Amino acid sequence: MRTIIVITLFIATYQILFAQIKTEAYYGVSNRIDYSSDIIEQYDKGYYITGGYEGESGWNLKTDINLNLLYDKTFEHSLGDIGFFSSVSDNYGNIYICGYIFFPTQWPLIIKMDSCGNKVWCKILDYSDEFSFGSANDIWITKESELVVLSNFESEAQIDKVHLIGLSTEGDVLWTKPYASQNNHSWIRNPAGYSIEEINNEYYISGFCYWPYPDDTTHVFLRPLFIGIDSLFEEKWILPFYALDSVFGDAYKTIPLNDSVFMGVGIRKLPNSLDFGLLMFYNKDGEELGYNEVTNAQIGPDVNSNHFRDVARINDSLFITASLFGPGISLNPGGVLVVDTAGNLYNILPKPNTTSAELIKTYDNNYVFAASIEETKGDKDIYVYKIDENLNDVPFDPTPHTYDSLCPGGIQSSTIDLSDCFIWTNIGDAPSPKEYYESIRKIPMKAYPNPVSDGSITFEYENTEHHRNIELRCFDIYGQEVHSEKIYQYQQESLVNINKWQKGIYFAVVYSKGMPVGRCKFVVQ
Repeated sequence: MRTIIVITLFIATYQILFAQIKTEAYYGVSNRIDYSSDIIEQYDKGYYITGGYEGESGWNLKTDINLNLLYDKTFEHSLGDIGFFSSVSDNYGNIYICGYIFFPTQWPLIIKMDSCGNKVWCKILDYSDEFSFGSANDIWITKESELVVLSNFESEAQIDKVHLIGLSTEGDVLWTKPYASQNNHSWIRNPAGYSIEEINNEYYISGFCYWPYPDDTTHVFLRPLFIGIDSLFEEKWILPFYALDSVFGDAYKTIPLNDSVFMGVGIRKLPNSLDFGLLMFYNKDGEELGYNEVTNAQIGPDVNSNHFRDVARINDSLFITASLFGPGISLNPGGVLVVDTAGNLYNILPKPNTTSAELIKTYDNNYVFAASIEETKGDKDIYVYKIDENLNDVPFDPTPHTYDSLCPGGIQSSTIDLSDCFIWTNIGDAPSPKEYYESIRKIPMKAYPNPVSDGSITFEYENTEHHRNIELRCFDIYGQEVHSEKIYQYQQESLVNINKWQKGIYFAVVYSKGMPVGRCKFVVQ
């Protein structure tokens, strides 16, 4: 990690002398290909970078607000290669990472790290009963603290390829469901999802598929693909994006313009091998509203290809993008473009020798990018830089910040061996979201001893972790309430004294948010 120490010392030496210091950093090991695949801002305003090296192991970093390295974690498995694609953090400082492990074939890998950087669990999601391999491309955590993993699977039939998998924060597989299935959309071929976004408690997948022209169903062509999903993870619609003059390409990300209109960003592949950056507009009902593009000539005379990989909002009319643009058709260097919805270009910041980039908008309305940069031939480092909306370097932040406060004593750099959590979880028998959410809608309960003659009766509950404002009420056979008490989330039983109750038949009812969700009958003798 030759450059980390140099940059840290540089910042520490000059922060007192200069207010306008360049906020960027390089992280890498000599003669190794290091790469980044995602970046998030954590609860303490530090940045967590998901990455790896040589396509064999995960290598994740945590930095402070000025990109000084706080710690790094290397993830290894003695039996297989590991790759990471995305991560998400909760309010308790836990980090959930998704990607794949290759042994003996490739399957989705999910890891939970606690607030002290220790591995809590990892799961390998095996679907070999129906598919030949798969990977987890993106991960989201819902308001109900459930994990949603976007996965792609491959099989000879190629019918159900795009999946969402629901997991608890303890790693239990809750449900799984395919989307854009050929069983439901007979024309679709080879769909895939890159990212998932939550917008107004609904979900939107961006990716690609192959889809025929309206007047020629015998040939399929590459299309950007958007999938709309409701709050219970039922598919609302799919939108293979196309216009009358044809749009070949990919959709990498979606961002809301308002409550009902969204913009997808990606690439338009033209028949003459030129690629343009593409802005695609659709509404929450899955209706295509049009598209605009950024041509190569808008960027520069030597640019033959450009496309958008990530996007964040600057204000109501301008957006900042992580883009690739350059003289080639592929493998172009990365950079930053500022555009509006009409495709007008306002600012350009090339980043030579970089490949790809991920971006986040920070709490202080700046933007942090994580990319891979070629230092020497065969040697790439992780390159992170911070800019404002005008693409200027952000001044050094002298404000004292406390990092990793949820972990007493802080977090140390270390290597995490995943070999001891070689847990294969077959998700082929998991219920659908509809089946799962129907099963937790109720609170099953039972009473014992039943009948009860004196002393106390015990009520047992299930599913209380999924409910709010829970209350137990007991009624006699005439409907008169004889007992009530509050039930807490995760509470599994209550002990109720019945010594002063009259003999007879009683009913116990559990309410959630004022609605009855469970009941049982018991007898006092």
